[in-house]
Amino acid sequence: MNALAIELQKEKRTGVIPVLLAVGVLGAAYAFVNFLVRKDTLLNLLLAPMDVLLTQLYGIIMILNMFGIIAAACMVYNMEFKGNAIKKMHMLPMSVPGMYFCKFLILTVMLLIAVVLQNLALTNIGMTKLPQGAFEMGTLMRFASYSFITSMPVLSFMLCISSRFENMWVPLGVGVAGFLSGMALATSKSALLMVHPFVVMLKPAVAMSAQPDRTVILVSLAHTILFLGAGLWMAKNLRYE
Repeated sequence: MNALAIELQKEKRTGVIPVLLAVGVLGAAYAFVNFLVRKDTLLNLLLAPMDVLLTQLYGIIMILNMFGIIAAACMVYNMEFKGNAIKKMHMLPMSVPGMYFCKFLILTVMLLIAVVLQNLALTNIGMTKLPQGAFEMGTLMRFASYSFITSMPVLSFMLCISSRFENMWVPLGVGVAGFLSGMALATSKSALLMVHPFVVMLKPAVAMSAQPDRTVILVSLAHTILFLGAGLWMAKNLRYE
């Protein structure tokens, strides 16, 4: 708990917490404005109202979340490299893998808060703007969980990359390249492309149904465990030069 409290104090200085809170607020505001402007067009689509609400509004929200994750992951380790602080920590009576896990936990919780804020907005839209009786809370909660789970591979991957490079532009470049390549590959039906964590995060945004895909969920969980495990192993066994 002491390590987590220390990391919370550090992340307040890095700006990670405000960044992910801003992503949640901006995503919620976008959902309101987009539905207000495009309500008639959206409801005239040949889709079920819940599919319209969730899949048609999620695209930009997902992009906001993705860039929020990339920015936060780049910032979360930037402080550790200043003054060679990360090298000195290996000489102190503290767990470097524990520090890594605390950073992962903080990013995960802040992303969850952002997703909750966005889905509160979608809930309000669904209850007030969709046709009478069309809103389904269960469907929204399943999709919200699905979108959060599919975001975790990018979060765990970006944190792993950020922890290994002192120059913040390297993980930032990796994140932008991941986004662009993911956008190009996300609509492909090939299951092999889901080895790409950014493609996995994009899957709910390119689908025409709000029903979660079990295969994508399993791949997301596998990616998250793999990248988190790799990051913890490197934090423990690889010293910084």
